Amino acid sequence: MSKNRNPAARSTKKQGSTVLPDHAAKPTAESLASHAGLNLLVFVAGAVLMGLEIAGSRVLAPHFGNSVFIWGSLISVFLTSLAIGYYGGGRLADRYPSLFLLITISVVVSAWILLLASLSHIVCEMLLEKGLGEQSGPLIASVILFLPPSVGMGVLSPFAVRIAATSVQSVGKVAGTLYALSTTGSIVGTLVTTFVLIPWIGLSAILQVLGAVLLLASVVTLLINSRSKKKAAAYSVSCAIVAAFLLSGSPPTHLASHETLLLDTDTPYHHISVVDNSLAASREMRFDRYTESAIRMAPPHATLASYTNYFHLAFLESPELRQTLFIGAGGGVGPRAFSLHDPQMQIDVVDIDQKVLDIARDFFFLEESEKVRSYAADGRMFLRTSDNQYDCIILDAFTIGGRIPFHLVTREFLQLCNSRMQSGGVFVMNINSALYGGSSQIFQSMHSTIKSVFPQTYVFALNHVDGSPYQSTNVILLASKNPQPREPKEWKSLARGFRSDSHVGKKEMVGMVKNLVTSVRADEEAPVFTDDYSPIETMRF
Repeated sequence: MSKNRNPAARSTKKQGSTVLPDHAAKPTAESLASHAGLNLLVFVAGAVLMGLEIAGSRVLAPHFGNSVFIWGSLISVFLTSLAIGYYGGGRLADRYPSLFLLITISVVVSAWILLLASLSHIVCEMLLEKGLGEQSGPLIASVILFLPPSVGMGVLSPFAVRIAATSVQSVGKVAGTLYALSTTGSIVGTLVTTFVLIPWIGLSAILQVLGAVLLLASVVTLLINSRSKKKAAAYSVSCAIVAAFLLSGSPPTHLASHETLLLDTDTPYHHISVVDNSLAASREMRFDRYTESAIRMAPPHATLASYTNYFHLAFLESPELRQTLFIGAGGGVGPRAFSLHDPQMQIDVVDIDQKVLDIARDFFFLEESEKVRSYAADGRMFLRTSDNQYDCIILDAFTIGGRIPFHLVTREFLQLCNSRMQSGGVFVMNINSALYGGSSQIFQSMHSTIKSVFPQTYVFALNHVDGSPYQSTNVILLASKNPQPREPKEWKSLARGFRSDSHVGKKEMVGMVKNLVTSVRADEEAPVFTDDYSPIETMRF
């Protein structure tokens, strides 16, 4: 006679592991604790993965700008990593279903993330030296810096499923639970990194937090799940020693011997430092490695970036400016100079980053008063909700690397500006571009876009007289609602009669008017920027 004819009561062996029947898989206190440890690890790995992706943009932007290429590279690399990790993790877990192997993978990933703060600058600078630009550079850097740790985190979920599943009948439930936890962790990691970590702490600290949290989850999981508590404890102590060593290697802020760091902070939009230069008797505001504003320390604190002087051209086109809006604050150089020129002028300064406004006030001598008001807001949203009618609107807003946010260059945005301006209003805009050739795409499209909205458009290109129109420079586009065009000789005559109490006087104005581009060769293929199609982030300059 057969001893047992019930097939559900038999054990099936496969590759050295035992698959238990349903009635043998009843949860015990030990199995529940085991699941809790794996659940924690998978949840934290999901959170760290997305936190690393968000922080990755801050790693790459100082070197390659803040463009669509950054996010395209990061998203592609992280999705590729997950695909590799899921596939490879499943096969590896079937062959070596070891808790210690799982924890070791997680610990190695933690160490890699802890090292990123030191490695990222070296890798990105090396790629720049090799000639990789803002399109190929972010992709290669993402592969080198983020592919290995994200593949490792992709391995964790299928590996945890293999270890946690006690029967064939329970695999679906275990897999569904763990992948749901991983996704929930990803949501939490995205929100915490975006709304808590980036506004509160620096990039190096963020990477250290992400690495340390994953390492801690790995150790806790090992202590909960391991049958050999002594071995687990020894392993954990080793991990703690390695983590302490890696955390002590945070890269310092590099300054020249004649530079003094006054402020170093992170915001949701930039990594900002304020640096005094004793040799030049100047002060700089830096967004990562790019200088955003620079002024002389001696009053009247004249700018070292001469393009901001060109904002005063608005006074030649419309001398009686009473209300002016600046979109983009920087170091507050333009608003401060306008206030010196006419203390009775009402000046509104809008910047999306409150910290930039604070720094302009605290370090760059922009005095806020009833006549000079600052607002932390997106420039387009501010105009949309404002009832003010301005005589002049000046746009000088850039992301990291000299890119103008795409929604501030479109025909619809310019139409909004036009609607918020008086009948004789003036619009002034600064861009980085060449006038002609392969690096002129931004200028050609921007010039066409402005001409589609305003009746008069004038172009002033820095170094236009002595430089090449095929080289990138600051180009000032001045548009007017005046129906009558102004001839070059009128600009020269007005410049000779210009007077101001700011650091921009007649001499500077006469020099700027010489850079008037009297004839623009339009590129008929240059697209007009619209809300529907505005590829400025992909254009060379």
